Amino acid sequence: MPIANETPADAAAAARGRSQAYATAALVAGCVAFINLLGAEKALLAIVFAALALRGSLSRAGRTRAWIAIGLGVLQPITLIAVLLIFHDKAARLFLLLKDLG
Repeated sequence: MPIANETPADAAAAARGRSQAYATAALVAGCVAFINLLGAEKALLAIVFAALALRGSLSRAGRTRAWIAIGLGVLQPITLIAVLLIFHDKAARLFLLLKDLG
């Protein structure tokens, strides 16, 4: 929503700030996705925020943060799949124990 006396420079600065905020939020979401290994929604959120950040005008640091967030967002589901494949026997046993518990 533009402000009445907003100059084009102000609008550009606001757009850059919004893109930087998206890049930072994406990086944080990408890192947090690894706290709970089954948190695929956080990895997806990191990718979405990073894509929004890359659509705007970013500094080199902001662009780097956005690409790292995309990398983390993609790495989290790959890590989850790898862990489930490596420990599938123990995971199946865990699911059976949880079923008996419930």
